[in-house]
Amino acid sequence: MNDKEYFEKVKSYKLIANKSLGQNFLINNQTAEKIVGLLNAKEEDRVLEIGAGLGSLSYYLSKTDSLCELIDIDERMLMFLEEQFKNNKNITIKRQNVLKYDLSKFTKIIGNLPYYITTSILEKLLLDAKNAKTMVLMTQKEVYPKLLKTNKSPLSLFLNYVADISAPMDVNKNNFAPVPHVDSVVFVITPNENIRNANNEKLFKTMKQLFLLRRKNILNNLANLLKNKEKAQEILEKMNINTNKRPEELGIEFYIDLLKMI
Repeated sequence: MNDKEYFEKVKSYKLIANKSLGQNFLINNQTAEKIVGLLNAKEEDRVLEIGAGLGSLSYYLSKTDSLCELIDIDERMLMFLEEQFKNNKNITIKRQNVLKYDLSKFTKIIGNLPYYITTSILEKLLLDAKNAKTMVLMTQKEVYPKLLKTNKSPLSLFLNYVADISAPMDVNKNNFAPVPHVDSVVFVITPNENIRNANNEKLFKTMKQLFLLRRKNILNNLANLLKNKEKAQEILEKMNINTNKRPEELGIEFYIDLLKMI
């Protein structure tokens, strides 16, 4: 089966898309090929595709020399994938929830992320995919600018600490079936050495707790975390931090130092 035939088949299955799972199938083979090309998968790589669906990206992963694992939670998608790639020795297909899966064995990760769990998947990737060299991800276009605003959320702050991020291509909504309401963007995450720091989980958890009360200052947020306002005041004074600052006004170095203090 050639590229055109495969993607015509994908297009014909658009009616089985499950809206509750955020399924929209990529039907432009040239776009799919470009996205997989960004991964630069080599023979030595272990590749994970998140939410493989009807295999628009899987089709081009199957043409690489990498060992590729395709995961999805929809049994219908898995049955389709198993039929299409039954003769590809480099392809393994599993029913898995990425949020509950061990990601540490993968060096390259790719996927079209459902909007409703994009944040949760990104958190999982940044905390668990410690050996990943490249992550090529697609999501709704509005998500990407939020990731660049380094102090606006614990996720953006942490992401920019453990990785570089770039958006190499926009993907028009008409490249999908059924057609979603908005355009998408493909972005590349390139982890740095910080992604393997032993305290990352504690650091991220602490930041999330300190961002809970966004309208309150760092003193009140820290007091809420420690259940002790005097202790919070003492720590911030030792750190020479203005207690009236809000969590988003403080950089990653503050949170790293704070974790050591508490």
